[in-house]
Amino acid sequence: MSQHDTRALLAAVSAELADIRAGIDEAGDLVSDLVKGAAPEHRLTYLTRMQAFDVLSQRVDALSGLAQALAEDQPMDTALAALPLAEMADRLRELSLRVKPLERSAPVAVCGDLLLF
Repeated sequence: MSQHDTRALLAAVSAELADIRAGIDEAGDLVSDLVKGAAPEHRLTYLTRMQAFDVLSQRVDALSGLAQALAEDQPMDTALAALPLAEMADRLRELSLRVKPLERSAPVAVCGDLLLF
C-alpha cells in the first residue's frame, strides 16, 4: 500500500471513529434518561456505571485524533505525545517501539536445494 493510500485509510479510520463517538454519546444520553426514572436508591450506582460511556468516548476521541495526526503525516512520536490519555499513549508507544517494519532485502533465489549446516 502506498503512503498516499495509508494516509487516506487513516483519515477514513479517524472519521469512522468520530461516527462511533456520536453513537456512544447517543447511547449515553439514552441511559441517562433511563437513570432519571430509576429508583432513587439505585441512581448513584447507575450514574457511577454511566461513567464508562465517558471513558469510551475519551478513548475513541484519542484514537480518532491519533489516526488523523498520522494521516496528516505527523511523526509517530509527535502523534503519540499528543494523545490526551497518558495510559493509552504509553501502551501504544511501547507497541510502536517493539514493532519494527520488515526489512526488504534483496530477493533470494530459490533453487530447491537444501543446505545443512
